[in-house]
Amino acid sequence: MEVSYNPPGSACEAFHSDHDSFVRGLMGPVGSGKSTACCYEILWRALQQQPGPDGIRRSRWAALRNTYPELKSTTIKTWMDWMGEIAVMKWDTPITSFINISDIGDGTGLELEVMFIAIDRPEDVNKLRSLELTGAWINEASEMDKAVLDMATQRVGRFPSKRVGGPTWTGVIMDTNPPDDDSWWYKLAEEERPQSYRFYRQPGGLRQ
Repeated sequence: MEVSYNPPGSACEAFHSDHDSFVRGLMGPVGSGKSTACCYEILWRALQQQPGPDGIRRSRWAALRNTYPELKSTTIKTWMDWMGEIAVMKWDTPITSFINISDIGDGTGLELEVMFIAIDRPEDVNKLRSLELTGAWINEASEMDKAVLDMATQRVGRFPSKRVGGPTWTGVIMDTNPPDDDSWWYKLAEEERPQSYRFYRQPGGLRQ
């Protein structure tokens, strides 16, 4: 398999190199490559998952967006722009992308499942309650309620099961355009700065 990608700037490089933070946020203007970086991060983390007893590296992710139209026109489009040659889409609910590769080049296989879910209303957070995930990507996170992040952090780390070794890595990644000063993103990134959370600022495309 081959997916050609170069991190668009030092902030994205640091974002990818951060192996310790449970929650990572990437902020930048439109066109700065932050969503692309998150798509690649999902694939890269899946490739790093330790194989199970059968030699398969298994991961399951949720990709979350605040509305269904934007989920289809931006989040899924970006994913397929980068992964379309190796990914298969299932358009039933929930819309799910599968990447199944029998040999990634080292004798092990890859099974990556990414569920695309719209969180249109606050009560839609309940869509996440039954999920067992390796990781979650919150696309344009500042446009959603912080409850989405809170629930996502509770649902990751549950796949693969501990019976077969558990996830090698687990966590939540987020991206956003620059938010208002009264947003929860700003308060977390600039004021509260919780332990195990890291926030990265991606410059515009012309300043990388």
